[in-house]
Amino acid sequence: MNTVSIGGYPQVSWDIYGQNNSTSDTKGQPVVANTTQEQQATVTVTKIVRCDSSLGIPSDDSVCQFVLENVDANQSNLVVTGNNPNITSFQGSANGTNISLDPGNYTISETPFDTMDIENQLGESAIVTILTDSNGDCSSQFNQVDTFQAAKGMIFNGNLQSCEIINTINVDQGASPGEP
Repeated sequence: MNTVSIGGYPQVSWDIYGQNNSTSDTKGQPVVANTTQEQQATVTVTKIVRCDSSLGIPSDDSVCQFVLENVDANQSNLVVTGNNPNITSFQGSANGTNISLDPGNYTISETPFDTMDIENQLGESAIVTILTDSNGDCSSQFNQVDTFQAAKGMIFNGNLQSCEIINTINVDQGASPGEP
């Protein structure tokens, strides 16, 4: 019996076929996977919210301060797909959410918060957009028009990884409420 382990994946054993001393009892028997228990892995998903302002009134800093005081990481819903994740849907968290899953590929997608309320508070000339990216042990996947679709990663037995989903709120021509 020969045993092979590749890149941390489960071991597979098989009989050597084609030997001169093979009997009809051993030829053609199926390959049997090693039944050792796979160890779950953990991805810590952190939601980061940033702000970038241009032409802000009275200043870009005051506009971003207002935005960051009124937009929280938990306003975004995240979804994890992969091999047997313990949580599949959850609210974003600046402190991170630990997701246990079996080894293999995983994907993290999000439904960002609706910008209409914050846009209305910043004035009728304000234009608010959200740019999303990822950082860490995951990589961003974008569509044809460079819109974020998901963060993807691959994890192995017992690994601990981190994946940050970053929303940068861009504000053009916003005015901080309550400012003169």
